[in-house]
Amino acid sequence: MIKHLFQRTITRNGKKVKAWYYWFYDKDGKQVRKSCGTDGKPCLLKREAEAFLDSLDDEELTRKKITFEEYCKGFYDDDSRFIRKQAARGYLYQKKTLTMKQLFLRMFVSKFGNKNVNDINIAEIENWLIDIPYSSSTKNGILTVFEEIEQELYHENLIDNPIRIKHFKGKHAEKGVFTLQEIARLFPINYEELIKVWRVRTDEKESDIYTFATMIYTILSTGMRSSEIRALQWNQFIRQDAILINAMIDSSNERVNRLKKWSAENKRWRITVLPDRTVKMINLLRLDKSDNDYVFIYEGKQITTGFLLLHFKAVLKRNGIDHQKRNLTIHSLRFTYNTLMRREISDEDLRLMVGHTSVQMTDYYDKSRAIDHLDNLLQNKKTINSIFN
Repeated sequence: MIKHLFQRTITRNGKKVKAWYYWFYDKDGKQVRKSCGTDGKPCLLKREAEAFLDSLDDEELTRKKITFEEYCKGFYDDDSRFIRKQAARGYLYQKKTLTMKQLFLRMFVSKFGNKNVNDINIAEIENWLIDIPYSSSTKNGILTVFEEIEQELYHENLIDNPIRIKHFKGKHAEKGVFTLQEIARLFPINYEELIKVWRVRTDEKESDIYTFATMIYTILSTGMRSSEIRALQWNQFIRQDAILINAMIDSSNERVNRLKKWSAENKRWRITVLPDRTVKMINLLRLDKSDNDYVFIYEGKQITTGFLLLHFKAVLKRNGIDHQKRNLTIHSLRFTYNTLMRREISDEDLRLMVGHTSVQMTDYYDKSRAIDHLDNLLQNKKTINSIFN
């Protein structure tokens, strides 16, 4: 490709100077004119302009030009090419997730939509994100969307290299952990005392109070996530003291046969072992339930995540435990389980039971491998009993 140099008078730092430009014909025969130089610094000397031309890539000059607004149109639509590609790779987005990504995309496009996909730099994005009055999680959501767009642009040879920007560190209060004394206070052995501790309203049915207390104790003594405990059905019990955790309640309040951060190749299914006390408490709920019934029901209904948290906090407040000051939530039960158990059992067994990820453990998060490992996990039963009984 032949490129021709020419000069133009420009104003730089309040002074008029001669700067070098070049022109060439693109694939469509249209004359294109551009400045010699990079990062907004024009070449003022001819030898600099000639060196600049020698460094140019002809393929880059003739590459299709497109703005972010043009490229991102419909990027996160249900039937978009990107979403179909992700589905083919085994990654499925929930409706709530897509809605959030579409929102983040609109925020990004409102600022950078008119820019060519090749004409954006790290400083522009970082400065914008620093200045906008949003939380770190929102800024990171925008960055994740931008990274997905950049990756697709790179795969389509529309940019040379994707931009990588360091994410913002969240300002999260440290999650609280329950003490052994508090656990003993919340879960007395005596049935009548347990009902008294967990009663929030005078009109609560005793069966509902006991169900809720058992649900919380099961989370505490297994490290299950709230989405997993709410999805628990009787058919997930491999034996009385072992549960196959292979389902969760998603953000649409639907029960799905997958777990958090799953993929088609790695469902992250796992086994957890129950202490004897938890087994006894759950067995009182069984009665004539069928295998496909939910284990934990309150007032004849499936327990929602909002009710679970609010009711739990009401119990804590009623028993003199300050959940606000110590940031105690349902997830604190999982933190507490992890804290207590990591002192007593191997890291490998703990990761298998709570579902923490690592390169070495990934292969275990499916049904067959989880069940194969059950005998090893059951060797920890004495230790689990010593803590939670």
